[in-house]
Amino acid sequence: MRKEKSSEWPLTDVFGICRQTILPLYRKPTFESALISQLLFGECYQVKAINPDQSWYKIFHEDTGLEGWITSKSIKTIQPSDYQNFLSQDFQVVTSPIAVIEYLGSNLYLLPGSRLHFSEIELFNWQDHIGFTGTVRSHAVKAGREELLEIALKYLNAPYQAGGRSIFGLDEIKGFELIYAAAGYRWTLDKMQGKMIDPEQVIPGDLFIFKDLETKVSQVSMYLGAEEVLWMDGKMRISDIDEWESIQINNSSKQYVLKGHSIVS
Repeated sequence: MRKEKSSEWPLTDVFGICRQTILPLYRKPTFESALISQLLFGECYQVKAINPDQSWYKIFHEDTGLEGWITSKSIKTIQPSDYQNFLSQDFQVVTSPIAVIEYLGSNLYLLPGSRLHFSEIELFNWQDHIGFTGTVRSHAVKAGREELLEIALKYLNAPYQAGGRSIFGLDEIKGFELIYAAAGYRWTLDKMQGKMIDPEQVIPGDLFIFKDLETKVSQVSMYLGAEEVLWMDGKMRISDIDEWESIQINNSSKQYVLKGHSIVS
């Protein structure tokens, strides 16, 4: 039943899956609204509500913990049991900059981080079965540090885009979350796995987190080794660690802290 004086109808037990290359997630049910995030092919979501003319659906994306609106033309519903299986079972993560899958009789281009819900224990060669071209890895197998860096460098030169989750537009925080997710790790800035470490103990694959204590804003970089870090500066770029830290200090208030964080065991 519709809420009194509400602009949306609540829905329950409705679930969906992204079946396009990129699915924009908006703050409000209008194309003029801010972009909150993006879903990639194979990512699932829960439908929470629909607007009065049924042209927009409010969804919850469990991987990022974000809620927003997608257009009705983008909805692809799945059974609740499939939703739970897709979240709990292993799947393949696209790791090549561009991959191609035959879908509904035509080629669909997939970006790094996209998901294919097939296990390596399938009895058939699923890559031939579905007409797939590209490289993937099993999400259930956590990447080592070398593989993690290979995944991260796929996003080198990706331009900044607020809410972006692709090589064509990347949000700083969501970008690093996506990199670790593709490597088999779950990480968000609010719920960080792993452990805090002294910045002097950071090794390749670990993070530097620079936090302005006055504004509460954090800047993140990934240590690549050889005194270099990967970070967002209008685009994903590589800088000397001293240069990165100096830039953060110059742009911050007088109160700040630099921490290290290790997610890869």
